[in-house]
Amino acid sequence: MRASVVATPVLERLAAGAARGVVRGATERAAYLDLEGFVVALTAPGVPLMPNGIAVDRTAVGDGAVRAAPGRIVVGRDEVTWSADAAWEPRLPAVAPGRAAALRDRGDAIRAAVGVDPPGLAEVALALRHRDTGAAARAADRLVGLGGGLTPEGDDVLAATAAVVVAAGDAVGFAGAERERFVAALVPADAPARTTALSATLLALAGEGRIVEPVHRLLDLDSGDATWRAALATLVATGASTGRAYAASVGMALSALASRP
Repeated sequence: MRASVVATPVLERLAAGAARGVVRGATERAAYLDLEGFVVALTAPGVPLMPNGIAVDRTAVGDGAVRAAPGRIVVGRDEVTWSADAAWEPRLPAVAPGRAAALRDRGDAIRAAVGVDPPGLAEVALALRHRDTGAAARAADRLVGLGGGLTPEGDDVLAATAAVVVAAGDAVGFAGAERERFVAALVPADAPARTTALSATLLALAGEGRIVEPVHRLLDLDSGDATWRAALATLVATGASTGRAYAASVGMALSALASRP
């Protein structure tokens, strides 16, 4: 099976050497391969590109052992390969300085469209508004692993917030060591022991500003209303609760970054 897109974090993981793993779950839309703690998501057509993803024609894989090496992943009797031009970088482009008003407007519009806040969002918003690393750490301590499913909602709030702070912090003067400490507080080092392997993988990548593709369009401040609203609809429809939690958190983070007291 030939992959059409491979996220660069997957390429980086495989470049580090061969790995073995197991299938953690598979549906018609996605299959999750745990490679010694780094989870790779095989995603079917129509599923948004994930920062740990490989886009394939089908995800009907068995539950056998997984073997991975640069350029290929073998799941049972299925082999996935790709070409060099399949690489996709999921890191959000940095928002340019001087765009605080645009950040606030986009964030407010996203929040109004989503309408519902996931658990813990207000707590994280307050920490971000005051750029309070201690408050961020306390919020993360409570939220990591909070909720059910492959990516608990608490983790989704932390991941989306962290990625936005990495990408948009420069636009509002939240940069350097101060921002790095804040992001690190949102992505605790002990997350792998406290949540699912998939969620821990996504949290770690979010701390680098790497996140699911629709968020890229949400942060394109020069796009028209139809473009970001289409991206929002795609994101909200992703997963049982993950997409909505991401969307609400992106909106909150954009507004909070631009609304420092």
